[in-house]
Amino acid sequence: MKKYEELDITDSFMFAKVMSNKDLCKTMLEQILNIKIREIKYLDYEDTIQISLGSKGVRLDIYVEDDENTVFNLEMQTTKYEELPKRSRYYQDIIDLNLIEKGEAYDILNTSYVIFICTFDFFKSNKSMYEFENICINKPELKLNDGTHKIFLNTKEDRSGISKELKLLLDYFDGKEPESKLAKKIDQKVFEAKRNDQWRREYMSYQMELNQQYRNGKEEGRKEGIDDMSKLIKMLISENKYE
Repeated sequence: MKKYEELDITDSFMFAKVMSNKDLCKTMLEQILNIKIREIKYLDYEDTIQISLGSKGVRLDIYVEDDENTVFNLEMQTTKYEELPKRSRYYQDIIDLNLIEKGEAYDILNTSYVIFICTFDFFKSNKSMYEFENICINKPELKLNDGTHKIFLNTKEDRSGISKELKLLLDYFDGKEPESKLAKKIDQKVFEAKRNDQWRREYMSYQMELNQQYRNGKEEGRKEGIDDMSKLIKMLISENKYE
């Protein structure tokens, strides 16, 4: 477990705190998507979106909406989970269900982007950006136009096909010194965040919660192992009684 002082921009907790700065978040979205955004607002989902009682909640790093009601979910990924594409699908579903629960009709669901900033090349195709939309398989030029977009940024490999500003931003996320104006601003916010006592306490509480969940999971697994072993022993005893 990292100490709070050891966190950098690629740690989800730090990323979420730094990107809570509206100007930085808006500028980064503009650079990633090569668009202009007039304004963004942070959607109130109380840190975790819970679709229904008993369902699995999901904690989103950054969940914002622009002045045209386009929804953006920004996530930092440093671990190469094999199910990452399905995770993007799950996040997309969570966003849609959350919008519907707030009263939106199916036919006016917002355009949405799920964006993963990965410190690895998940698709191993030497691209800095992979963007996915739903298209017709037997007619690729025909798009479904359902308003969903999934983007995987890669801090490694080739930098061709992206802007200089985005290149420098990815370099910074890859551990290099900040060179662009945006990267320097983000790095300054990281520096300031490490001196924020309230965020330090939040991080400690967050880690305590994760540790408790880990311990509970281990204990549950241990109990299940004991139960399974007990059943196996009883079965063997029962079989031996009739031999």
